[in-house]
Amino acid sequence: MRILFALFDKRDSFNITVQLKPSNSFTRYLPPPEDSERWGYRLIDAGRQQVSPGQAYPPPGHPLPYRFDTKKGRALQEFQVVFITRGGGSFQSQSCPASRVESGDALVLFPGEWHRYAPAQDTGWDECWLGFDGPQARQLMEAFFSPKAPVLRGSFRSELIQAFDQLLAWMQRPVPGIEQITASHIPLILALLRAGSQQAQAKSRTDAELVLTAKARLLQNLQERTDLEGIARELGVSYTRLRTLFRQHTGYAPRAFENLIKLNRARDMLASGERNVGATADALGFTSVHYFSRAFKKQFGLAPMDWLRQERGRVEHISR
Repeated sequence: MRILFALFDKRDSFNITVQLKPSNSFTRYLPPPEDSERWGYRLIDAGRQQVSPGQAYPPPGHPLPYRFDTKKGRALQEFQVVFITRGGGSFQSQSCPASRVESGDALVLFPGEWHRYAPAQDTGWDECWLGFDGPQARQLMEAFFSPKAPVLRGSFRSELIQAFDQLLAWMQRPVPGIEQITASHIPLILALLRAGSQQAQAKSRTDAELVLTAKARLLQNLQERTDLEGIARELGVSYTRLRTLFRQHTGYAPRAFENLIKLNRARDMLASGERNVGATADALGFTSVHYFSRAFKKQFGLAPMDWLRQERGRVEHISR
């Protein structure tokens, strides 16, 4: 891979080329154009890089102001967007506790805000990023983004990849007005991040409502074995989708959640003397006393009769 760095200061400019691998990495740091304040957006740097599993991060070669130790972190003097296109890792900042980062997530960094992030050792990650500033950029960032929510779970992955690809392609074309052309990608990328985040939040709320409805249906009739595929059809999703969402929101598959509800109810019924073990199993729709006893022991550590004797002994001891 070749990584190309172009480093500048306001008085002069010079180029430094560094040969690294793999071949589709590209990084460039730009001089400040004279009319950047009037244009409203200033692109400062942008690039992409691949980090293989187990590879040191960050790779060497970046200018001193951009280097950081993943244990100590850093603070930048610009806004940055870091978009993860493969793999996963972690992120933490002054305003955000340690968070998991996955493919499709974007990290939004703010000037002066301490932060650190790194890919997981077992997966590595691929990233695209851009650094920027300018009066219009600052207005957008203050109005629509927050240091308290720097990890954006977006929905426009392919569009963002395309926008970054176009930006990096333009950065390699030395044409008049290139500063303005490349800077025009800043509001586009921010708009995609904002819209994608809103869509992801709305989808998350919809998914949560779907799971709540499914949970209510599971509670409706504990005497029957619920038709889970029928619930999925009623909710307009496949059973695979329902099962995935249910596990994400509750930590249990639907059938396991239903059994847990029934076993907790069984414990209450046994403790009250309402029914014996066989009648309790029948009342809660278990196919056999043997299956009920095995499930009860797996959940609570004791067979139903052993648990009942222990519970009665505990109550008698307290009542003395």
